[in-house]
Amino acid sequence: MPDENPRRPAVAARPTVYAPSGLRLDETDLKLLRVLQEGAREPIKTLAERIALSPNGTLHRLNRLEDSGGILRYMADVDESIFDNWPFYWVQIALTQHGRANRGRLEAAINAAPEITQASELVGVFDLNLRVALQKPADWRQLQAQLDPSADLIQSAHLHPIGRVIKQVSPHPLFIQDAV
Repeated sequence: MPDENPRRPAVAARPTVYAPSGLRLDETDLKLLRVLQEGAREPIKTLAERIALSPNGTLHRLNRLEDSGGILRYMADVDESIFDNWPFYWVQIALTQHGRANRGRLEAAINAAPEITQASELVGVFDLNLRVALQKPADWRQLQAQLDPSADLIQSAHLHPIGRVIKQVSPHPLFIQDAV
């Protein structure tokens, strides 16, 4: 039967979501993941109540999500204001042609650097975006030399101090309860 109200926008169907292992995640799995993103320290009984499942069923799904790679780890969300004397910077990096061809070498160095808390590959003018904790902007030169000791991978790097976090981590839109 056609929609009686042509002005009401059609609700898009939720795309199918899979864990890294290939396990198809259903609505209950997505509810559980959303609740865990809000606070992973909830007791199983509380998690079960929030997703309308038995405690045993919830524990089974939790173990299945962990085993499938859908849940990688549980972490504390730390208030970064405690690091005021060690601020974060976004660093946008453009690679040389040699750097693009030898990306694995640079990525290994990025993963080994504790100052780098996040790294993303970009498409466009810049190749990488790093979130880096530095005591002062001049410390980037030393870190860059550590990441690229031969100075043949990084063409340019642009530092941007993070002034204020406007929005902290929130669940992926597919975890929103009202989605279809």
